[in-house]
This record gives sequence, structure tokens and C-alpha cells, in this order.
Amino acid sequence: MILTSDYSTFHSLPPLPLRLLPSFIKGRKYPPYGLRKVEAIIVESRIVPPEKLNDNLVCKEKLIGIYVNDPFGLTEVSKGLVSIFHEELNYSYYFRKFSRIVKRFKEKCNIKVLAGGPGAWEVVNEDWIDHVIIGEAEITLPKVLNENSTSKIIQGTESDRFYPIKGPSAMAEVEVMRKDRKIPISVIKEELKIQSIHGYVNLISNDLLAYGDEKDVLNLLELSSHYGKVYFSQISVISAMAFNLSKIREVLGLNENNWRSPVLSSKAGSCILKIESEVIKELNKNFIYPTIFTDIENFRELDKYKAIIIPLLSKENSEDVYSILYNIWLHNKKVTKIPFSRVVDYILYKNKETKGEYLNKLKLRGKLGTLYLVSLLIRSYFSRYPNY
Repeated sequence: MILTSDYSTFHSLPPLPLRLLPSFIKGRKYPPYGLRKVEAIIVESRIVPPEKLNDNLVCKEKLIGIYVNDPFGLTEVSKGLVSIFHEELNYSYYFRKFSRIVKRFKEKCNIKVLAGGPGAWEVVNEDWIDHVIIGEAEITLPKVLNENSTSKIIQGTESDRFYPIKGPSAMAEVEVMRKDRKIPISVIKEELKIQSIHGYVNLISNDLLAYGDEKDVLNLLELSSHYGKVYFSQISVISAMAFNLSKIREVLGLNENNWRSPVLSSKAGSCILKIESEVIKELNKNFIYPTIFTDIENFRELDKYKAIIIPLLSKENSEDVYSILYNIWLHNKKVTKIPFSRVVDYILYKNKETKGEYLNKLKLRGKLGTLYLVSLLIRSYFSRYPNY
């Protein structure tokens, strides 16, 4: 079984329109964590970058499993980006291109195609995909392969068994919780060891502070710190209110030059935040500058805190949206201390003055400054990972 994905997803490219991607960005060296997880489940499988697929390889295997993240740009963040740039994101472009390639393989080799991943719900109506697994794969995928299932859409069964990855993934992820289930410490240790090649590890959960009691969380952070710098993906307001955050600061050695920016949500598993000023103040005091998804008009309530603000855009946003985006850029830039950003300062200022027309008309490909647009408009994508 070949495991792969479209070029943008496989190499973890920022989900900008193609014209905003500098030509020298080649993407990540290692494959996505999701592919590594499937590789661990299915012994007779191998990960192949999409650019290395060929007739001999595919026709011999007869089975392709593809990992999909946001193939048609249907998430709220992607729709917001499209509303700003008024053009297709690279995720969608590369997935459409990839789908044509796989269709050709199906016609020539009569292969079977399976799809899974966080964006699986977006491809349920694609006629070239034989099976779409929605949810977890540990139990469900082997059944699909062994029982020769004919169902198109298959709901994944929650698993109580977890498999450690066999090789490093693109962003050093180590899953420590899945919903309310704790990953066995033996699996966590094995993945920490494998991901330590990056020099950092990134703990993935819906809410790290809900991993256990205070001692459990601190022990996990202490263990992880032996394998490199420790990042964590998400925390909730509820768990943060009940936690002595100064202990995290001490274990990870946090300071104004070594801070963290996990997503802060109102509850575990959600990215949206109802503004909680006291919690944000306490996080800031302990050098945690959270990533906050919020309606764009809420910016003024958050401007006084150290946080990475991700504006959620919609058709109902005010006409002042480009002015607010410019101010959010200045805020995020101050928090992250982004260097050499005058080009982006000017671009977003002109975009504010022209109510979006300047960015639509500007040809930005290849300019260094476009890298910094990522930190403002796509921080949502990298919010669970170390800074890109």
C-alpha cells in the first residue's frame, strides 16, 4: 500500500495563493504526522512523496492511501483567506492537480484509492476515491483492507490501542491525548525519541492541561524536555484557570525570549475563544502568549495582551476589515518580534488605504516579505506547531 498526499499537504506548504509563495520555499523534509500514523498501523505500507509516484510503482501496489487536510479549502480559515486574496489557495490547486494524476493511475492500473485525515469529509463525493474513512484508523483501516469492504463512506471506530510512528514527521508532533483518551506513555516515549531529531518536540492534544492532574502534566513536560525544546498545541480556559501556570514556566524555562503560543479555546477541542481577560493576563505573566481565534471586531479587546490574534472573517465583517487586519499585523509583529518586515508593513498599509485592491493587484511571488504574511493570516495553520 502506497501512502501519499498532494504536494502542498505532503510538504506542509503554507496555504497561501500560489502567487504569494516565494519560489525558494520547498516545504518540509518529512511527511505529515497523519501519514506516519497510518504507516505504523499498516505494516505492508510505505510513504511515497507525490512527485515520485510513477506507473511502475503504482501499478505494482494497486492500492493508494491519501491523507487530506483541507483539499477544497472549506474550513473557516481557508474561506477567510480566499475572501482576502480572491483566488484559490495552493491546497486546492495542488489537490486538484493530484486528483488528475490519481485518476490516470486508476484508468491505467485499476487501482483502489482510500482517503482519510482531517479533511476527509470534503472528499466524500469524489468518484475516483473508493473509500473515505471519517475519524480514527487504528481499528477501521485494517478491517477495510482485510474484509474488502464495498462501502464508500466509513466511520472510524475509536481505538484503545495506539501505534508509535516509525520515522520523524514534518513538525515533530507527538500525540499525547486523543479527545479524552491518554496515549500510553510507552508510545509517547517512543515518538519523543523519534521526533527528537528535530531538536524540539510538539505535544498534540485537545487540551494539554487536561492530560491529568497538575503532577501528571508537569511530569509529561519534564519527560519531553529531555528530547528537545517542548511546544504544545492547545489549552483551554477552563483547565488554565485551575492550573498553577508558574510551574509550566519553571519546567520549560519560559521567559520573554522563550515563550509559547498554544491555541487558547473556551473548551477542549474548540478553537474559538470567548474573551477571558483574567486567564490571558495569567498566561502572559508566565510567558505564554496564546494564539486566539476570534471575530475580527474583537481585536480591540485583545490588543492590550500578548497574543497571536487570528481574525475570523465572514461576509458580515465591517467595511473597516482591511484597517483592522493592518492593526492586527502590527500587534502580532510586536508580540513575535518579526525582523525585516517593512515590506509587509507597507503592503498591508497600502491594502488598508485601498480597501483590499492593492493586495489583489500586487505580484508578490519571490519577495521575502511575503513570508511574514503567514504569521498574520495563516497562523491558524501553524498554531499547533512551532513557529514556521
